[in-house]
Amino acid sequence: MSYGYKISAGVVGSVLVAALAFLMTYTSVAEASEVFRRMMWGLAVAATVVVVAVAVYGLAYLGTARQRAEAQQRLDSGRTGYAPDRLDMRPVKPSKFWYNMALIFVGVLFVGSAAGTGMSLSALLEMPARMWDYTVQMIAGVAQIPDEEARGDWSNAFDAMLESVAIAWIGTIVGALFSLPCGILAARNMTPLAIYLPMRFILSVIRAVPEIVFAVAIFIPLLGVGPAQMGGAMAGAFALGISSIGTLSKLISEAIEGVDPGPLEASRASGATHTQMIRWAVLPQVLPEVLAIWLYRFEVNIRASAILGALGAGGIGRLISPPNGLFGQRPYDWEAIGITLFVIIAITIVVDQISGFVRHRVIHGKTVKQKKRRKDDSDPKVAAVPV
Repeated sequence: MSYGYKISAGVVGSVLVAALAFLMTYTSVAEASEVFRRMMWGLAVAATVVVVAVAVYGLAYLGTARQRAEAQQRLDSGRTGYAPDRLDMRPVKPSKFWYNMALIFVGVLFVGSAAGTGMSLSALLEMPARMWDYTVQMIAGVAQIPDEEARGDWSNAFDAMLESVAIAWIGTIVGALFSLPCGILAARNMTPLAIYLPMRFILSVIRAVPEIVFAVAIFIPLLGVGPAQMGGAMAGAFALGISSIGTLSKLISEAIEGVDPGPLEASRASGATHTQMIRWAVLPQVLPEVLAIWLYRFEVNIRASAILGALGAGGIGRLISPPNGLFGQRPYDWEAIGITLFVIIAITIVVDQISGFVRHRVIHGKTVKQKKRRKDDSDPKVAAVPV
């Protein structure tokens, strides 16, 4: 397809997209959904702009047709004075027309989505100044000399964040207890097909449901909402635990499926039972990776517990969620919000560093430095040896 035909196809495609989006604004779906109507209008306007841009580009390309024909004629008649052979000619640069059109189409969809959600360009332009103002207020709240009110904010933030860490720890323990047997049952090299397929399906269902849905739809109605003494912390812990089972079991099953088959064959040849084979041939290989996966899930659960707290499942989220939290008050108390965010970030970083150290220790082992030899010893100093 020549370049002119590609430009024509781009114009026609953009016109069709613009016309289809314009017609969709008069359908019953657009009448029932304001978001869909705005999205179609934004899509139509963006596609129209693309039509105009590609059409202008096409006109400019047509304007050079005469010069291109003359240049080709000079080349064919040999008037250039030098006719390169095949070895001297440069390779033809591949056309990126459809690649560029795909990028433009992604941009058109972005504009349509922004119009559908009601995004305002003025608010986007004002955002840096507002962000600077709010950041200065939050830093002032953290750096101020703590008075009685500030000490209360620090105390509330630490108590709620420790509650979030406890919720995440309980959820991780619940997930770890059930994920190892579920992961073994979901490993193709460990279980027959009659068990493997149902277990995989169950774990897929668990992973498909976010922990927020588990908390709001199941555990908060059963156990209560609010801080720990009202049952919200237990609801958040169980929601994180059930969600952790699906994710951890999948990762553990994949780790088990990737073990070295040599110990498995040796255990079968020696007459070991299935349980003995798992205990002595599988677990020693995957246990360091399993422990690392559990610790990483603990880090994820700390962040998730803050989100669940905003829904009434206990933890630090209840301090900032409306209507009774910091973001439920007008005007916002940015100094208290800064203290709360600082506590969240600080404790999360500390937990991440500790978890990362433990993971490294579990996976790579401990590095033990040998004692220095005497000066008169001719042997070179021995480097650190991993154990």
